[in-house]
Amino acid sequence: MSKKDEFIFGFKKAIPITMGYIPMGIGYAALAIKAGLTPLQTVGFSILVYAGAGEIIAVTMLLNGATAFAIILTNFVVNLRYFVMNVCVYNKVQKTSPLLNALSCHLTTDESFAMFSLMDESSIWTYVGLSLTSWLSWILGAAIGVFVLDLLPVIVTNSFNISLYALFVAILIPNVKKNYRIGLLVIITGIINIILQTIIGNWSIIVSTLLGALIGVYLINDAYFLTDDGGIK
Repeated sequence: MSKKDEFIFGFKKAIPITMGYIPMGIGYAALAIKAGLTPLQTVGFSILVYAGAGEIIAVTMLLNGATAFAIILTNFVVNLRYFVMNVCVYNKVQKTSPLLNALSCHLTTDESFAMFSLMDESSIWTYVGLSLTSWLSWILGAAIGVFVLDLLPVIVTNSFNISLYALFVAILIPNVKKNYRIGLLVIITGIINIILQTIIGNWSIIVSTLLGALIGVYLINDAYFLTDDGGIK
């Protein structure tokens, strides 16, 4: 496929993610406005930061009177997992460049990483199409949220955040049907994270991600095999 075809393929794969990001973006906007951010700040935060959980944590902390240092430090710890995800993504893709990697790393999220990791495709342009479309849909959700906030009941806007969990389920179920070990790995990683939260707090996300990846090497290794072109079968 050409770069254009690979990008369009990624765009199409991002459609399920956009269905979750737009309502979740609306829910985030509701919290941001409640915390005192202006509509421009709310949307700008989504453009520059682009970390769903991180943004929600930040505006919640802001609402509770946390200092800027505490908000930045918390987000730094929570979002460290993106270092791990980007390493995995750029180890998988082919025919890329440091510049393209640097420009696209801002677009990595849990959902785009999960979707791309479970795909056979290993093109950087497919990943860019997937992650860029997801980013734009998150921004669109935040923009919609600042305009419709006054038109919807609070209980409705707050319920939009549930879409994130539904999105993860939608991404995982088709692949769990193909290989139950993927679902087992998710459960194991979740349990590790819950246990570690009581011990090391927000660092549990990073540690459980690394431990889950290590377990996955042995748990799923004999179920998926790399092809000559770097894909997975």
